[in-house]
Amino acid sequence: MTYVIILLVAGILLVFLETFIPSGGILGFVAAVSLAGAVILAFMQSGTIGWIILAIAIVSVPVLILLGLKILPRTPFGRRLLLIANNKDSVGAGGKAGISDKDFSLLKGKSGVTVTQLRPSGIAEIDGERYSVVAEGEIIGPGCDIFVIKVEGNSIIVGRGNI
Repeated sequence: MTYVIILLVAGILLVFLETFIPSGGILGFVAAVSLAGAVILAFMQSGTIGWIILAIAIVSVPVLILLGLKILPRTPFGRRLLLIANNKDSVGAGGKAGISDKDFSLLKGKSGVTVTQLRPSGIAEIDGERYSVVAEGEIIGPGCDIFVIKVEGNSIIVGRGNI
């Protein structure tokens, strides 16, 4: 009976570790062999114990995999593996916060000047700041007056001329 418990605990522990340690499936294979050995030994001793050990293995393996996947992104290895950036640490061009941090809807109706050619996208300066903008319907050369027609999410759509 002690071998059954040792194999069961070892198999469950290895399943949990498989989510954290990149082993190319070696830990998963050893875990499967360990769990299968525990179930087989348990059935050899008693049918009732065998069913109990099998039920424990069937329930614990998916639960531990899900638990490991839930914990993984919080570990240093998981953050590198999954490329999850912390929003307060993410910095865009020029040392400014990322695009998703800004509300561009305030630019609607404002005027500016193109810095680069817009065909259809490019850079424009509006209220002293540079923005990535999209021209609506035409190519606009550098140094032309533009105005913000609308803002859709992170897209600033501009037209030629002043408002």
